[in-house]
Amino acid sequence: MKKNASEVPEHKVREVVDESQTENTFFQRLKDESHPHFSSVIKEIDGGDNKKYLVKIRPPLFLISGLLSNLSRVVSGLKNTKILDNNQWRKREVEYFKKLYPEMVADHVPFENAFLMEKIDGEVAGKVLRSHGRKDEEKKDAILNMVDFLGRLHKRDIFHGEPNIHNCIIGDDGDVYWIDFEVEYDDDLSDVEKRARDLEQFTLSVLGAFEEEGEIGMDDDEIIEIIFDKYDDEDVISFIHSEHCLPLIGPHRIYQFSYNSLGRFYRAQINLMSYLGKEDDFDLMELLDLSSGK
Repeated sequence: MKKNASEVPEHKVREVVDESQTENTFFQRLKDESHPHFSSVIKEIDGGDNKKYLVKIRPPLFLISGLLSNLSRVVSGLKNTKILDNNQWRKREVEYFKKLYPEMVADHVPFENAFLMEKIDGEVAGKVLRSHGRKDEEKKDAILNMVDFLGRLHKRDIFHGEPNIHNCIIGDDGDVYWIDFEVEYDDDLSDVEKRARDLEQFTLSVLGAFEEEGEIGMDDDEIIEIIFDKYDDEDVISFIHSEHCLPLIGPHRIYQFSYNSLGRFYRAQINLMSYLGKEDDFDLMELLDLSSGK
């Protein structure tokens, strides 16, 4: 029988919420570092039914990091913002989790700055793609499964806002779980542009997972090709080809790919723009010199 969130001991939730009130939220991680997170505090609790649950918490200090995050997004021209209102944030997170994974627990708790979700057994996609113990074919399958599920989200008019390899979990069962729906796009964007921005962010995030091009037996062009082919929406792909949604530079762009060297960060973007035939939109040689550290 599925466990109700109301049956999870409230005192355990209260304990982790209380202890998180003064924690630094900027680079908070779970102790086992399996779920990197950059704003909220995430605590694991035992539900008493041999299941683990995560309590996602926004301590008071979150507002500062949230405001700084949104300022960097505006400067970077990303046209998306982190939801700062706690009630709106909780509603969106729980609503999307329940829609996507109806057999799993996700619910509000008696605290305005937290919600509870069932822990997903697996690894963050970024860790999977960087793992030396995974075969290249496994990594390719993970990429294809992630973009397939992203496309299914879009068909239900769900736009992630920041679909990168750190906001996705590859379950032990091989299934894909998109998480962290706390970023939303500006209202003036069309649905096609929202989908295109999601897909472009995801593509760059996958390219950035590999410090060297060709690590999994495919160069960047080949990775882009399999992602676009799997997504299979001509309107969205055409929009990316004609518009190229994401800016090359900006503080939040660098922050998004802070796991990699600056050279790889720019190289991935240059390769995407070259694939799209956008070489004339930037000084290719200047950026290539920058990306190689010259």
